[in-house]
Formats: sequence, structure tokens, C-alpha cells
Amino acid sequence: MFKLTPKEKKLVVLLGVLLAVGLVFRLAIPEKDTFVSQSAGRAQGAGQEGTFVGSGNNVWENGGGFPPPEEEKLIVVHITGAVNNPGVYTLTEGSRVFHVVEKAGGQAEDADLEGVNLAQPLYDGQPVFIPRCGDRDSLASTGGASTVGNLAPAKVNINTADQAQLETLPGIGNVKAQNIISYRQENGPFKSPEDLINVNGIGEKTLEGMKDLITVY
Repeated sequence: MFKLTPKEKKLVVLLGVLLAVGLVFRLAIPEKDTFVSQSAGRAQGAGQEGTFVGSGNNVWENGGGFPPPEEEKLIVVHITGAVNNPGVYTLTEGSRVFHVVEKAGGQAEDADLEGVNLAQPLYDGQPVFIPRCGDRDSLASTGGASTVGNLAPAKVNINTADQAQLETLPGIGNVKAQNIISYRQENGPFKSPEDLINVNGIGEKTLEGMKDLITVY
């Protein structure tokens, strides 16, 4: 009968202990959740939206670790005056005056930007006028109203305006401004300016008096 030396017996015992420990860990730790995913190359056509098929690791069928980006909303703006290429331009929602000035080839050499708020947010359909140097002098000499930096009267975005901004609207005081904010918080952003009719205290007459001064985006 084959006999083990004391050293070999210790090795056998140690091996048995390691195997037992490994078995315990294998039974005690559950396997990680598996997720079904498809390669981005299987998507039919570029830009195909992915479908979420798992949790924890945010796996999408388009092969990425994140959901597909939301489609950008666009606005159309008409810029005139002292720019190199005046005209109608399409920009992404949230663009500002300086963006459309850049789209129009930049300001002309005689542009007077002193009275223009280049950081003003743009809304869909907004006319933007960039004045020229000397426009103020010519208007003053004829007694005309100043149109320097005329971006058309800035409309109040009722989806983002604070109480002070809302109170600048005709017919809107402290209480109605707070009602607008409360309605917005409870029901989400307004879809159109006409949705203000749903706010407590605002009727058709009040809406009619400010409909040309408000916007949503």
C-alpha cells in the first residue's frame, strides 16, 4: 500500500481545504444578472433607436450603455440689419442672439452692438434687427422712437419666467403670477400660450391682453 510522507499529507489536506472554501464561495455568491443585448451593427439603418432590455447596467439593444439622445427641437429666426448675410436661419432651440449673428456671417463693419443683448434667448419666428452706427442719431434728429438693438419686444416664456417676470405682463399681479407658477409645477410646462386659460384667475380677457407678449419653448 502506497504511503504518503508527512509533507505530502499536509499538501493533500491543504488542497482539500482550498477546494472546500472554493465550493462555499461558489454557492454563497449568486451569479450576476445577465442582460440581453444586440450589437449596434445589427440595427437596421443608422440612427435606429435602441430598446431597453435590462436593468442595473443600462444595456440597450443598440449596443450602447445609454438611451438614444432626444431629437433636438428647431426654431426659425429672421435676422436683418447690419449683418453680412441677412435672412432666415434655422437654429436649435435654446440658441441666443449671437448664434444667429454668427449664422448670418457675423456683424457688418458698421454694426452698432451697444444696444443689442447678444445673450438674449431666441424663440421660434423671432425677428432680430442689428442696427448700424448712426441709426440712433438719425432717429433722434427726426424725433423718431429709438429702435437701436430692436429684437422685437422680448416675449415672456411662461414656462421659465419667475414671479417678477410674470408680473410685468398686463393683468398679472402677485396672486395670478403665483397661480401660473403653481399650475406649471403641478401640470408640467405649458404646450401653448392659450393654455394659460386653465390657470385659476385667468380668463379670456386677461389672456387676450397679453397673448402677443408671451411665448412657450
